[in-house]
Amino acid sequence: MKEKNLTTELSAALDTLSRAVFSQPLDQSADAKISVRPLLHRGTRIFQLERQRGAQVFHQNLEGEALLRMAADELDGRYRQALIVTEEASAQYSLRQNGLYKKSGGAAVPRPAAAQGHDREKQYLLREGEAIPALVDLGVFTQDFRIVKARYDKYRQINRFVELIDQAFTGSEQKQITILDFGCGKSYLTFILYYYFSVRRGMDVKIIGYDLKADVVERCNAIAGKYGYAGLRFVHADVSKDVLYDEKVDMVVTLHACDTATDYALHYAIAKGAQHIFSVPCCQHEINGSIRWGGELDIFLRHGIIQERMAALLTDSIRALVLEDRGYAVDMIEFTDFDSTPKNLMIRARRTGRCGTAGREQARALAERYGFTQTLLELEKEF
Repeated sequence: MKEKNLTTELSAALDTLSRAVFSQPLDQSADAKISVRPLLHRGTRIFQLERQRGAQVFHQNLEGEALLRMAADELDGRYRQALIVTEEASAQYSLRQNGLYKKSGGAAVPRPAAAQGHDREKQYLLREGEAIPALVDLGVFTQDFRIVKARYDKYRQINRFVELIDQAFTGSEQKQITILDFGCGKSYLTFILYYYFSVRRGMDVKIIGYDLKADVVERCNAIAGKYGYAGLRFVHADVSKDVLYDEKVDMVVTLHACDTATDYALHYAIAKGAQHIFSVPCCQHEINGSIRWGGELDIFLRHGIIQERMAALLTDSIRALVLEDRGYAVDMIEFTDFDSTPKNLMIRARRTGRCGTAGREQARALAERYGFTQTLLELEKEF
C-alpha cells in the first residue's frame, strides 16, 4: 500500500474528522499521546487537543489551519503510530524508516444502532469518548473514556448539572470568568466545572474552591495539579468568618453547603455583585429549630417530619425573596443531586440590578409572627 504523508491525510480528513490519536513518540521528551476531537464552540467548529505528559493531561483548542500547522511541525514523522477516524472510515498509520506512514484499515465506520429509550437518544454535553479525567476518577468513564454501565445514572446527573450551567451562558461572548465554589468537599464537580469552561467554552478560567477540611483541600489541590488545571485552586476557609477572595467574582456555586453556610455564601455573592449564582442548599436546620406556633402555618407544625420539610422549603423561599430584592432573577429548579439525598432543589439566580424591599418585608413579618430566625434575612437587614 502506498506510503502517506500524515499531515496530508489529516488535512483530507479534517471536514469529517471524528477522532485522531498520535502515540509512541520518537522523542522521550514529547507528549506521550496526543488526541484530537472536533468541538462546536460558539457556532464554529474547532479542535480540542489533549496532551498526555506523564500523569498530567493538558488541553488546547485550535482552529483547523492551526491544527494542520501543528501537525506538520510536531506530529508528522515524530510519532510511530497514528489513528484517524472520520464519519465514514477509520485508518491506522505506522511510521516507516523513510519518514512516511504506511496506511492500514480504511474500513467503514459502522453507524450506531438506534437508541434505546429517551436517555440514550439525548445528546449530552459531556459526551462518551470525550477525554474528561474527572469522570475517569469518579468511575463514570473507563480509562478509554467509555461510560461504565453501572454508573450511567451518575453520568446523567452530572450532565444535568452542566446543562443548567450551560443554559445560563447561552449566547454569551464572555471570554474570562472567576468562580468561587463554597463547601466544595471531595466532589469532582468543581473539576468538571473547570473542564466545561476552559475546554468546552474556551474561556480563561479561575476557580477557587473553599472547604472547612484541610485534608480535603490538600487532596483537591493535588488532583488539580495532576490534571494540569492551572486556574483551579482550593483554600481552607470558613465562609462565615474568614477573609475570602476580594476581587471581581462572576459566579458563585454552593452545592450542599450545610445549613447557614449557604446563607453566608449567598450574602457574599450579593455583596460582590456576582452575575450568576447556583446553589443547592442542604441541612436547613435554622428555622426548624426556632419556629413556634403563631397562626395559619400551625397546621404544618403538628408533626415533626412535616415541620422539618416545611421549614426547609420556607428557608429556601426566603432566600429567593432576598435575592430578588437584591437585584436577581431567581429560578427554583428540580435538581438531581449526586449523593442520593432528597435535597434536589437548586436556586439559580442571575443578576438584573432591579432591586426592591417587598420580599424582605414579607419575610420579616413572617419571622416575627412565628419567632424564627433566618441568617440571610438577618445579614441583608441593612439593605
